[in-house]
Parts: sequence; structure tokens; C-alpha cells
Amino acid sequence: MVPTHNRSALLARALQSLETQTLVKGAYEVIAVDDGSIDDTAEVCRAFGQRERMSLIYVRGSHGGPAVARNLGIARARGDIVAFMDDDCEAMKGWLEQISAPFRDPRIAGAEGKVVRHPGCTPFTHFVENLNGGLFLTANIAYRRETLKVLGGFDEIYAHAAAEDWDLAFRVLERGGLITFCPEAIVVHTPVPITGRYFMERVKERRSAAMLYKRFPGYWQVTTGRTMKRSFAEGIFMGPFVEVRKWRQYFSTHLSKLPQFLLWQFLASSRLLVEYVRLRHLGLA
Repeated sequence: MVPTHNRSALLARALQSLETQTLVKGAYEVIAVDDGSIDDTAEVCRAFGQRERMSLIYVRGSHGGPAVARNLGIARARGDIVAFMDDDCEAMKGWLEQISAPFRDPRIAGAEGKVVRHPGCTPFTHFVENLNGGLFLTANIAYRRETLKVLGGFDEIYAHAAAEDWDLAFRVLERGGLITFCPEAIVVHTPVPITGRYFMERVKERRSAAMLYKRFPGYWQVTTGRTMKRSFAEGIFMGPFVEVRKWRQYFSTHLSKLPQFLLWQFLASSRLLVEYVRLRHLGLA
């Protein structure tokens, strides 16, 4: 399942990677969930749906966010296993075969795969990584359809692309379900160019994270290794320095771009401080 919104070019690359899987055509279906796009997403899906090598189901909804979109897809799924990938990722050819293998064990409720960044990623591109498991990213994870049905899918209270994946995983774990890590099931995260607005908007992720922490403080601390208060403090005071250190090799050869990156980071930290004060007032942080 691939949810998408106004990113038809990225979606086409994702669908292309799903078309060339090692599983035979009849063994899997691809569900593309259009979250209210106004670009040519529908046309891209229609074109892939007419090809012979892949069975594609196109689902269109209003712009309700990733949790809503994925639930629409779950409702249409017919397979026993539902594997999730983001539209800005590309699956390796053996991805579906590898991500489904752990489910031969009836004790397994979910399996997360490895997410690696594309070599072209820079400090000015968006990407996510999951190299060792335990992050439960919907960029690369699969669950039994029965498990999703019992839990009611993703909680639609999360309007943004943040925390809804952890919320689902924590509910699975809370019920005693096992989620294993499958490093052989690999997707590559495409570098997506970003602007300063991206860093400012990421504060929305903290709102979702605060709601998640309120629900599952224990699972949150085990997963992140910190409390929500410490997470905010590190983001506000250490965030810019941590990010620059992470990209020190890049900036060693692109020194002229460092001031712009630092400006974006400090502006984001300032906005994060304001958000922390607001959430403290609401009793969420």
C-alpha cells in the first residue's frame, strides 16, 4: 500500500519498483491511495493499472492525512498481509518476498524492514532511515490484515505524517503482538528537496509526538531513550549543532551553504520553544 498526495512523479518511481518484484503478479496487489491530490496522480495510477506485470487498485479520498489514507487502503486490501511503503521510496526487487517471510511464524503480528537513504541525500533533502529496527516506520513495515482489523487500523486523530505509525505499533505491542525486524527487506528513500519552511513545519510532528507520549509514555521512552521533556530540550538547544555535526562531511566541501542551514535550524528551534510552551500549557508536554 502506498498513500500519496500531489507527488505523482515520486509515486511513479515507487510504483515502478513494485512492478518489478520477485513475487509473481498474482501473489500480491498494489493499493495506491490518493489523498485528495490535484495533480496527475490519477492518470499515473491509471497508466500503471493497465500494465500486465502488476495488479493495481486505485483508491481516492479527500485530503484527510496519512492515517485516513492508509485506513482507506486497508479497507480495500484482500491479502492476509498488508505491507506499507511511502511514495518517496523505492523497493528493492526482493522487498515483498522478504517482508512477508517472517509471517510464516504465526506468532508474528508485524515485520519492519530496512529503510536506507539514497546516496544523493543532503542536508537540503528530506529522508528517513531505519537501519536497525525499532522505529516502526510506515516507509517499510507490514502487518497481518487481521491484526489491523482488530486494532481498527491507524488512529485518525494524527492529522500529520508523524506518530501514527508508532501509535499503531505500540498498540500491537500492548496486546502482546510481536514485531520483528527484517533487514533483508529494503527500501531506498528518495532525496526530496526541501526549503526552510520544511524545518518550520516539522513542529507539527512534535504535536503528534506529544499526544503519543501522553498515551504511551513507557513505550515512547523505551523506543527513544528519553522523556518528552528531554526530547524537546535537545531539539531546542542542541538541534542545530547535532544536525551540523551529522553533515560535517557535506559542509566540509559546501561551506557556503552552512549559514543558510544554520539559519533554518535556529528558526526551527525558536518555533519549537514556542510550541513547547503551548503544549505545556495544555498539559501535553
